[in-house]
Amino acid sequence: MRSKRSWSHRLSRHYLRSAERMIKLFRIINITFLLGSTAIILILVSLFTPLFSRAVIYVFDHLTLPAIPADAMSSPPSAYVVLGGGLTNDNSNQIILNGYSLNRIRTAAIAYHDLPLPIIISGAEAPWMSQWLIEHGIDEPISENASMNTCENARFTAKRVPLYHVYLITDNYHMARARRQFALNGVNSTPINAPLPVSLDWMEPAQNLSHSRRAVYEIAAYLRDILRPQLDCRLAEDVSIQQLLTPRGNAVKTFD
Repeated sequence: MRSKRSWSHRLSRHYLRSAERMIKLFRIINITFLLGSTAIILILVSLFTPLFSRAVIYVFDHLTLPAIPADAMSSPPSAYVVLGGGLTNDNSNQIILNGYSLNRIRTAAIAYHDLPLPIIISGAEAPWMSQWLIEHGIDEPISENASMNTCENARFTAKRVPLYHVYLITDNYHMARARRQFALNGVNSTPINAPLPVSLDWMEPAQNLSHSRRAVYEIAAYLRDILRPQLDCRLAEDVSIQQLLTPRGNAVKTFD
């Protein structure tokens, strides 16, 4: 009789311990689900507000650059370098500057009127951006027409003109990646941020999402440049000076 009671007691204790484990497991699952759901909701909400974009820009602004030669660190900026942001077509199917490129060249013009320095335009967009400057009273911009990505912007600009320190003009999401590429090519840079075609606005979730997409793109591109540099970045010696000087006519790059 005593052994039956002992066996029954052990069995009940086993079930109680099992029940306690299940309760703890369900609590962990519940807490994990709540935390995960809250995090997802917060991320989704931040994508439609300025929060996510501003956080990314803050992080980008505090990233360290590769080592830059002492001459470049001690030299003052001697030119503006404007990175092309793409081309598009108008209603007549004519090639024109897209919003990214247009804002960047406008920013360069404003900076130039405050402090006249040579303007170097890098990318397939160079002929159109040069023409815009000429039409707005700024003559003799320097063009580098061969580059098709940020890595080539840095390599080919450094080959086109001897540079130590430049004012670099692009949008603030692209700036960290661009400055890193110029640093890798021995060029120091002081950023001048050009606005995106649409502004951040707490009351405009679609515009905020556009910024968030741009931020996510640049996060991925920056990590790619570090972990697995792009294979389509040609070396400076692969391109002649004549190629750097030659416009490519109808070459259309739709995004930077």
